[in-house]
Amino acid sequence: MKKLIISLMLVCSISTFIGCGGTASKKDTSSSNETKKEDIKKEDTKVTYENFLKISMGQSYDDVKAILGEGKETSSSEVGGIKTVMYTWNGNGISNMNITIQNNVVTGKAQVGLTKNNSDITLEKYNQVKEGMTYDQVKAIIGEGQVTSHTKIATVESIMYSYINKTGANANFTFNKGKLQLKAQFNLK
Repeated sequence: MKKLIISLMLVCSISTFIGCGGTASKKDTSSSNETKKEDIKKEDTKVTYENFLKISMGQSYDDVKAILGEGKETSSSEVGGIKTVMYTWNGNGISNMNITIQNNVVTGKAQVGLTKNNSDITLEKYNQVKEGMTYDQVKAIIGEGQVTSHTKIATVESIMYSYINKTGANANFTFNKGKLQLKAQFNLK
């Protein structure tokens, strides 16, 4: 059962990140589109990191809509009697967030581009971080990270924190049950 839950959580995380790569298509062919752009900008103001953090595991889709407005359904399935629907909200530029709803409650969320890339993480700091540490221990070494994904299926909860510097070099740290389980880095110096 534990392997099944972890596998489901992994699939949800991967599908959430795949969904994060999408961007909205834009057309600038008539003046009526200017009105549509204004409407989109008003909606985008709700797609913020602060609002992303307000979304809690276990909330209903109606609770999410009260914070973000109506989302765009990007996928849905039903497997073993569990209905899963993923919704996307696009923000400014390439930023967006995805919320996964299973059996009418939030079980996952992910975001991309909602915060500035201004971490000062280095390879030396990254190497000081060890599996099994708590987030507070990691934070004492490398500072506050940005939550890029959060899932909770049954009793298994996973949170990924990202640290991205201005050059795009980055590190990701995934915590399960409050302990660092996985770390990865790209191009840190």
